[in-house]
Amino acid sequence: MKHTLLISLFIFLGYLGYAQSEASLTGIVYDQDLEPIANAFVKIRETGKSTYSNEKGRYSISVPANQTFVIQISYSTFTKNKAIGSIAPGAKKGQNFVLEITEVIGGVDIKVDRIRKYPSVVRLEPVKVERFATTGGIEQVLKLLGPGVKSGGGELSSGYNVRGGNFDENLVYINDIEIYRPFLVRSGQQEGLSVINADLVDFLEFSAGGFQAKYGDKLSSALDIKYREPDSFAATLQMSFLGANIHFEDKIGKRFSYLFGSRYRSNQYLLGTLDVQGDYKPRFYDIQALLKYKLRSDLDLSYLTTMSQNRYLVSPQSRQTSFGNVNSALSLFVAFGGQELMQYTTFMNALSLSYKPSEKLSLKLNASAYNTSEREHFTVEGAYRLSELETNLGSDDFANEKRLLGVGYFIDHARNDLTANVYTSSFKGKYFQKKSTLEWGVRYTNETITDKLKEWRYNDSSEYNITTLTDTTGTNQIILDEYLKANIALSSYRIMGFVQNSQILNRKNNFSATYGIRSNFWSFNQENVISPRFQLSIEPNKPFNDSLRFSKNENDRNDSLKKRDWLLKFATGYYYQPPFYRELRNLAGEINTNLKAQKSIHFVLGADMNFKAWNRPFKFMSEVYYKHLDNMVPYIVDNVRIRYLAENSSQGYAAGFDARVNGEFIEGIESWFNLSLLQTKERIYYTDENGNEQLSDWLRRPTDERVNFSILFQDELESNPSYKMNLALVFGSRVPFFFDGKNRYKEGFTIPPYRRVDIGFSKVLIDANSERRPKWLNGAESLWASLEIFNLLQVNNTISYVLIKDFSNNVYGVPNYLTGRRINLRFILKV
Repeated sequence: MKHTLLISLFIFLGYLGYAQSEASLTGIVYDQDLEPIANAFVKIRETGKSTYSNEKGRYSISVPANQTFVIQISYSTFTKNKAIGSIAPGAKKGQNFVLEITEVIGGVDIKVDRIRKYPSVVRLEPVKVERFATTGGIEQVLKLLGPGVKSGGGELSSGYNVRGGNFDENLVYINDIEIYRPFLVRSGQQEGLSVINADLVDFLEFSAGGFQAKYGDKLSSALDIKYREPDSFAATLQMSFLGANIHFEDKIGKRFSYLFGSRYRSNQYLLGTLDVQGDYKPRFYDIQALLKYKLRSDLDLSYLTTMSQNRYLVSPQSRQTSFGNVNSALSLFVAFGGQELMQYTTFMNALSLSYKPSEKLSLKLNASAYNTSEREHFTVEGAYRLSELETNLGSDDFANEKRLLGVGYFIDHARNDLTANVYTSSFKGKYFQKKSTLEWGVRYTNETITDKLKEWRYNDSSEYNITTLTDTTGTNQIILDEYLKANIALSSYRIMGFVQNSQILNRKNNFSATYGIRSNFWSFNQENVISPRFQLSIEPNKPFNDSLRFSKNENDRNDSLKKRDWLLKFATGYYYQPPFYRELRNLAGEINTNLKAQKSIHFVLGADMNFKAWNRPFKFMSEVYYKHLDNMVPYIVDNVRIRYLAENSSQGYAAGFDARVNGEFIEGIESWFNLSLLQTKERIYYTDENGNEQLSDWLRRPTDERVNFSILFQDELESNPSYKMNLALVFGSRVPFFFDGKNRYKEGFTIPPYRRVDIGFSKVLIDANSERRPKWLNGAESLWASLEIFNLLQVNNTISYVLIKDFSNNVYGVPNYLTGRRINLRFILKV
């Protein structure tokens, strides 16, 4: 009996001592909308103890006392680690967590609860796709992943078209600051660096239509970019045949952090594949920095600055272009003289003050200045020779000149200078409630633009003046194909505001709605537009699947019993686009002061489903959409330059279907397959030669690419995963091409289908686990090399046409081709 009592006493004292060495941590795990997360995994790293949050998101776990420890919260593919300070023995401490829940699909993180419920929205972290072979920035990957996104300007341009719109109809933000593109850029080879420095980006969210009222007033899409906030030192160095990038970031103390990036790029290597041979000297560089200082625990001050200069200098020498078909093969040879100089220098500075007085309320004040100085000076003349080629395979002269069709001369001249200054101040607020999030904002923008324009073009074929214009004087005079001269000064201001609310109507099936309204007033034309917008989503099978997930019977938790994880989405709204300077100026260089905002009404119906195949995760997304277009401004596209007729004379529509499947087609590696179908047409009011107003037939709009299919596929060696492969394939069907405004009211040429395959092979040379490495790489996190082949199949993709006449006065459209095959070698070092 005594022994029993003694043993019991020792057990009790041991338990008491152990209990006194522990404490308790309790709290609730929330998502980014402050909704409780059920079944989140909670683990203490030091002890290995773990638990799960209940259906109300609450957890409770024992933790070591009198020491700092790390708690790990995991849900879906997202894990968050947080160090917790010392807790007294036996004490209980509360600690809540807020997680940004995402699903990782194909290198793209799509938010499960917040992003998934919005139509046409994808979330992308550039670091996840940095290995893919691309000739440009992150926009090139966006063209493969974004719903309804088409290539605008080819592989050298960061421009993209979304669901029948042009690039001017897309919003771009960096840290809530709207970004503008150069005004005078004509071709992809002149465009230079993308505004997005992928080394600095934390994530970006892209909305392809039906977007929320908090975004601005454009017709097609919104790209919202967030730069990273560093928590420790990191650096990246990237070098290739196309240029070099470098970036640094660090957090100094508890208050100050910096993010710095610089890029240099030269497309000279790629331009060597163009038909036009010459002395190319492109030089593009930029510097970007984000500085942040925490004034108080609830008050942050940040400064974002960017400076870029894109300089394109070329002295063209000759051009040899073969075109036609096997029955009628033609060749154009041009000898050039002269020089082109295009230079675009841009500065952007923004100051932001963020105040968070409570967990429920956040406020932000922004002030920014955008300044651009653009110069476009060129005088280029050329003499050309148009020939028919021998197509008889049995002839000794096969593929050589068979007969001369025409000769001619042309000269292009421009002295264009433009400066633009845009100053903006804005205030935004967000208030979180249990089942809703209220957002509001106001913005004031002042714009000053000065444009000195002098440009003309002359074409001559065998002493015949080539022009699409008509000589109405009856005299045998020289008619310039185009003549523009203007000296324009424009000053105006805009006042904008919005309010919107995101509300959960039924938590059991995630039935939620986002509704809002925005206003935009422009002083130049005294027009104010009101845009109501609405989004709705529901998960019809969520209640049944949740009942299985939280069932006490383990057999009920089998995935085979669950219903399909469908999410249904709908969005509609009015989207106005008040004119900016580019839309105001017509083909003659004149400003239309009466031009009004273009209007589009969006209807988007979509569904996406998470599912498993071959016991691996996949995702299917599909959307149908219709956009009613009214008060539109017709335009023509030459390479990447968009030239407007500056009249609200068009009405039309855009309708289509987007679908994608992505998942682990190869186990452990994600790939994407995308399909888009589109039809966009318009009818244009115009005045005929007799002065009568006419309405054209239904015409295809310049962005009417009926079919677009793309694949982003990656693989690795099973025996050695450090060897990886990625492949990007794009097919886009024919699109219309209009030579000038006079012929805009009837069907024009069509550009052949766009077909391109890029492939890359990469090898991880050093990673965090590598023991054998040079001393100078002791601090390196990773080093990898990539061999990339652009335009693997050597397809001649057409971007535009030039007009050529023969001796018989027949007109030929000679294609301007994009870049050919090139091999690139790239290295990325991360510290």
